[in-house]
Amino acid sequence: MTGMPAPSSFALPDLCVLQFQGADAVSFLHAQVSNDLEHLAADRACIAAYCTAKGRSLATMVLWRELNETVFALVRRDLSEALIKRLRMFVLRSKVAISLAELQVYGVADSSAAQAVWNVRHEGGDTLIQAPGDLDGLNRHWRISPQQDANAQTSKGRWETADILAGLPWISADTQDLFIPQTLNLDLIDGINFKKGCYPGQEVVARSHYRGTIKRRMMAARTTVLDTAPQTPEAADVFLVSQNAEPLAAARIINRAWHNGQQRLYVLMEVVLADLEQGQFQLEQGQALELQPLPYALPELSASDGTN
Repeated sequence: MTGMPAPSSFALPDLCVLQFQGADAVSFLHAQVSNDLEHLAADRACIAAYCTAKGRSLATMVLWRELNETVFALVRRDLSEALIKRLRMFVLRSKVAISLAELQVYGVADSSAAQAVWNVRHEGGDTLIQAPGDLDGLNRHWRISPQQDANAQTSKGRWETADILAGLPWISADTQDLFIPQTLNLDLIDGINFKKGCYPGQEVVARSHYRGTIKRRMMAARTTVLDTAPQTPEAADVFLVSQNAEPLAAARIINRAWHNGQQRLYVLMEVVLADLEQGQFQLEQGQALELQPLPYALPELSASDGTN
């Protein structure tokens, strides 16, 4: 008789938590991001983008509320200081304090019954948020804790690969101001509320949506098995190789993860949809990329073309 897999807890040092505290915390952040915080239930989180006035994403964040005067945001650590500094510029008379929370971020994979994606629950002093996708068939959730977990493992790319295969984008310091929310597929994972009021970049985001002018989308891909990890950073170009033509820079990496166990590099990349039938994508060093299915459909592509 086969036993249930033991739960795994992974340290996620690339992520951190911002805290927005005060009587105006909800209304302030609601006016800054692409999703609706004013109607966000206490047992739900949401993903959202924080954008420039031109609609370019400066951060993607997972947001949830605690009581009536506190909002937390899970973001990439490498942009957290700059993000706090920028958001503080717009506080003005709002009653809100913005800080880096003294909380640890872990990824947990276990055989517990999956909750609805973005469900929030509490165990002791920890907050558990249901993450999209799975990890080798196991349920995934983030665990936000005030305590260090001495038993947490190094991910070795497993958790980050699961994020990529779930189609979950994280804007980093290297990819700020490069992508509009729709090219990150945020409209396909409930990351944009098109009925809410104004926020930075809202006009650009809404125009792209209502005019149906989405020409670029985020796709997942992976290399074959490799001896060593390619030195390919986020924001690096991906090249399109067509028959009898020189490789052309045609896509850009949003996120990357080297899966140590598989010896493969996984990426999320922004591609021009028209290029999908034009040839083979490859990294700058020449490693070919094989497109991987996302767990949601891209509306611009037909259901029969094999890319979803």
